[in-house]
Amino acid sequence: MTSVLPPFVQAASGSLGAASANALTYPLDLITTRIQATEKGISIRKQIHTYGLSSLYDGIGADTSATLLSSFLYYYLYSFLRALVVRGNGKSKAAMLSLPQELAIGYLSGIASRSITTPLNLVTVRLQTARVSNDSSPQGGTSRFTAVCKQILREEGLRGFWKGFSSNFVLSLNPAVTLYLFQQYRRVMLKGRERASPPPGHSFVGGALANSIAVIMLYPLLLAKTVVQASRRSNSTNNSSQGPSIRSSLQGIYTAGGFFALYRGLGAQLFKGILRQGTAMMVKQRIEQLVVQAYLRQRALRRIQYKG
Repeated sequence: MTSVLPPFVQAASGSLGAASANALTYPLDLITTRIQATEKGISIRKQIHTYGLSSLYDGIGADTSATLLSSFLYYYLYSFLRALVVRGNGKSKAAMLSLPQELAIGYLSGIASRSITTPLNLVTVRLQTARVSNDSSPQGGTSRFTAVCKQILREEGLRGFWKGFSSNFVLSLNPAVTLYLFQQYRRVMLKGRERASPPPGHSFVGGALANSIAVIMLYPLLLAKTVVQASRRSNSTNNSSQGPSIRSSLQGIYTAGGFFALYRGLGAQLFKGILRQGTAMMVKQRIEQLVVQAYLRQRALRRIQYKG
């Protein structure tokens, strides 16, 4: 970004990059989620000894599906909306928009994509935290995914699949800020060469730095969202059995551990984000470069055929 390729190409490259990064960093993502949700340290050695190496990939199917769908929708909507705004402003496709315009486009794209993928994200969190929350759901494969869905539906109804969604009205600033900062980094590194693409190493560093800044800004909400989504409703029928809200989770974490408790697991989150976002941006840029190279090669072949 800022890419001049069609929305579908940007969406496809972005989703493939995100899925590749997700597969690479998934064990770290799972451990980070368990740290955030259970308020206690996670012994990787003990976990592997007790549940086996495969336990580090609990929920990877649901998470990969959510990542592919969310990233595809986000990049497609972002590039489509951005093209409309650029056209309305009479600028070139690669031109930078103002900060409010860039953030607004990214924010709207984030809200739209997360509204669709929140159910998959919720199921992923439940699968990731089941072993440390003494959940009785079946372990492994499609049967476990189905069991978790049935459990959510039985306990909280259809609306329960969007548990914690209210936090997205703020957290959708995360991808918007990340993408804007990455564009600024790219602009500085390329020194005005609008149609050039940064080398893979620069894409990795830019994506990692941009994501780290965005995560630090919004981390307490990320933590509270994980706590809310990991919570199970009690079998009790009284009103106090209802799960926590984003606000009550933030208050509870702060009351129990003070200000620094709101950043529980931040180190793991940042390390995961550096690898994940850096890899995602690097793969995305590389795929777009290959698409452009293939187009130019095909165009050159056609010119040779016409001359012949």
